Amino acid sequence: MKKIVLKIKYIIVLSVLLVSVNACDSALVDINEDPLAVTSVPAELLFPEIIVNFSSVRSIEFAGLNMHAQQWCGSGGTWLSRSRYVLGVPSVNNGWTTWYTTCLKNLSLVEQLVEEDNPDNQYIIAQAKVLEGFIYSNITQVWGDVPYTQAGNPTEYPYPEFDSQEIVLEGVVTLMDEALAILEQDLDSQIVTDSDLIFNGDKASWIRWANSIKLKMLMFIANKKPDEVSAQLQALVNSPLIVTKDQEAQLSYSETIGNENPKWTFINNYWGGNINLWYAGRPLVNLMKELNDPRLATYYEPNSNGEYFGKWQGYTGFTTISKVNANNVLADTPDRYSTASETYFLLADAAANGFVSGGLAQANVWFLEGVTLALDYYDGTLGEIAQADKETYIASLPDLTALTTNEALDYINDQHYISLFGNGLEAWSQWKRTKSVDLDIPANAGATDVIRRYTYSSNEAGSNINTPTGLTIETKMWYEK
Repeated sequence: MKKIVLKIKYIIVLSVLLVSVNACDSALVDINEDPLAVTSVPAELLFPEIIVNFSSVRSIEFAGLNMHAQQWCGSGGTWLSRSRYVLGVPSVNNGWTTWYTTCLKNLSLVEQLVEEDNPDNQYIIAQAKVLEGFIYSNITQVWGDVPYTQAGNPTEYPYPEFDSQEIVLEGVVTLMDEALAILEQDLDSQIVTDSDLIFNGDKASWIRWANSIKLKMLMFIANKKPDEVSAQLQALVNSPLIVTKDQEAQLSYSETIGNENPKWTFINNYWGGNINLWYAGRPLVNLMKELNDPRLATYYEPNSNGEYFGKWQGYTGFTTISKVNANNVLADTPDRYSTASETYFLLADAAANGFVSGGLAQANVWFLEGVTLALDYYDGTLGEIAQADKETYIASLPDLTALTTNEALDYINDQHYISLFGNGLEAWSQWKRTKSVDLDIPANAGATDVIRRYTYSSNEAGSNINTPTGLTIETKMWYEK
């Protein structure tokens, strides 16, 4: 496990100690210049701050997205409010500011420092582009239309325009292509290693991740423009992708003090180490019970009667409702960015839709790979599923070739949704893209439809005259059918 916080502390100390002094026997320092002032920071030292802050927002500021995906349900306080679509101004502002300022701004600085100090180190530029694209993919999944083409340049664009989600998604694809064009070359270039908390500087892993991000973005775009992206999707079929557990993109946490998962830290600090207000969401529990899914015991704890029940969002009264299993929120639970099972579910979706060749026969192969990987993910953990149970479950699934296209897609996308448990942002986005599961309109939410997007940061709305108006949390995303 990477010692994230310790590295960051090291980086801060190192940055403070950096000295830029001309080594000349008779040189005198100008009286108005601080000889200890930092004039340059190695670009790679910015990576841990970017990655850790990015994941912190995903893990705790936006933990309520697990309620929006209706895999979790909040029983009180902040979490009941999230279930009722009360988003919380501090969380929204913190998320927006952290992702744009701490993360994206520092990635721009990474590229600037490389070009100024070590322009041959293009692999670092490529790593920054992949991270930039992935962060934008998260931002647009939460807010829809966001600053992109004019973002990060306050001198020229003090009031950046908000680009359409279509432009942002296509921009992420372009960033992946730019990164891949660099990474696929054999260059005399350094790559971020120790400060790379995701892949530790393994170039092949960055290539796989860039292709996997591209696959996901193209599948969002394909919902509206399938003909325009089918050739790109077909090309990805034979490209390096994340297809095994050890290839997954994630930020690993550990039990080392200061390096723990932020959700676990929250539980430990405020709930005495016990999950008190995170319960089971009704749609996921009902779906898994219908399928006799063996992951029920991995995801949730049985109630006092030894049964699994989920709650309709927004209601109170949780005596008979199952809690989220505490084994899903341990100190070393990683923040999973892109998974192997997701790759196969997206490929199966593409084949079933005819975006790539192979039809339902190929879709069935990839579908079973996705389910197998999703079940196997828990091997060696406290949520491990018995091999016999896995085999029985897989055998119970239909042969997709015996189904209609829509029926096959329901099975593929239901399994994709189930596999994303605990990753609220991705599960919520998967639902918006596919609608494979029937979600509930929460009680006391004052809404007439399921939430689709967050309101914009009040800080941004108060300072940027181009912040869109007239959108509500129910306004559909561009890619939705």
